[in-house]
Amino acid sequence: MVKPLHFLLFIITLNFVLFSQNKEIEEKSKTLDDLRNEIKKLEQELEANQRIEKNTYSNFTNLNKQKFYYEKIVNKLRSEENKRSQEIERIKTEIKVKEDQIEEIKKDYARYVVYNYKIGRMSELESIINSKNFRQAILRIKYLRDFSNRQQNDINKLASKIEELNNLQNTLAKEIEEKRLLSAEKEKEISLLNSKLKSEEKIINELRKDRNTLTKQISDKRKSEIAIKNLIEKLIAETQKPKIVDNSKIEKVEVKKEIREEKIFDNEFPTTSVSFSELKGRLPFPVSRGRIISDFGSKHNVKLRTVSINYGIEILCTDNAVKSVADGIVSAIEWLPGFGTIVIITHKGNYRTVYGHLENIQVFENQRINGGSVIGYVSNSIEGRILHFQIWNGRQSVDPISWLKM
Repeated sequence: MVKPLHFLLFIITLNFVLFSQNKEIEEKSKTLDDLRNEIKKLEQELEANQRIEKNTYSNFTNLNKQKFYYEKIVNKLRSEENKRSQEIERIKTEIKVKEDQIEEIKKDYARYVVYNYKIGRMSELESIINSKNFRQAILRIKYLRDFSNRQQNDINKLASKIEELNNLQNTLAKEIEEKRLLSAEKEKEISLLNSKLKSEEKIINELRKDRNTLTKQISDKRKSEIAIKNLIEKLIAETQKPKIVDNSKIEKVEVKKEIREEKIFDNEFPTTSVSFSELKGRLPFPVSRGRIISDFGSKHNVKLRTVSINYGIEILCTDNAVKSVADGIVSAIEWLPGFGTIVIITHKGNYRTVYGHLENIQVFENQRINGGSVIGYVSNSIEGRILHFQIWNGRQSVDPISWLKM
């Protein structure tokens, strides 16, 4: 009864694992299909708009959003490809263990065969006849039967291990094929992404000559600043009970216009995981080279006669790699008009950092990362390669300048 019960449990477990895997594959496939459907809608919208006018700000926004979706697809495929690689290495290790076990069983059995060949195998009757007394005869019979059982066990074990090895080799072949298909799919999506990047670049070059574009971008940024604030609120609400706060209370700082030269920033990242609050005044810059072109607080644009609130700072970058300023967890990767792809990282003590105008994202949501980890690269925009960087203490945005190591 024991063996049938074990076999039944094995079948139930196997079915459950296969069901879970199929469900996970279906969910991932649906996610990719949803992203491709969003791209299709944007392409149709872009095609309709381009019949009227080709190089417009709305067309640029459309392409920028398409780029975001393509990057999400590539990121998901890259993540799945990495998982396949890890699974392949795990199976290879397991195959090596099984091969070693099979080799050991073969050696044991070979020793048994050699032993039988040298001394000959004694039957139970012979052992009784050649025994000096009844007690010796009983012991010899018991030894022969144990020896015979061990031999049979070795044969059964060898057959079982060979079957397990064959199953692992079949699984390995399947995983390698799955990885090959994922790699091919990823390369196809990267090719489509590069095509969108070229189209976006052409529109950017045209729009830089148009003054009205800047007005539209400022309007988008105003809306997106509120969207970022709402995202922060949502992330906080997910981790704790909502507190009653005055949402109208925004730290407003009047900043005197200051001309800054491009400089190499201090990029030495803390090696120990300390509370984010302890890093005030010694946070490394998220990029290694650039110039701060827009400060925190109230921002006056004399040419356009506009006043807006900047929840962070903007850095014109000559080095495009963007790094997390401290250890944390990637809480959100979103797309917002005016800022493009943004990444929000949650740090110890309910602090969060926001990185805007990114492309080629290197991290995934819910991923734990270290300070200094590359999270993405600064995207080209109408104003140039500009990183938008914010720091939030709970629900309150703070001036990054007072936190960064200058």
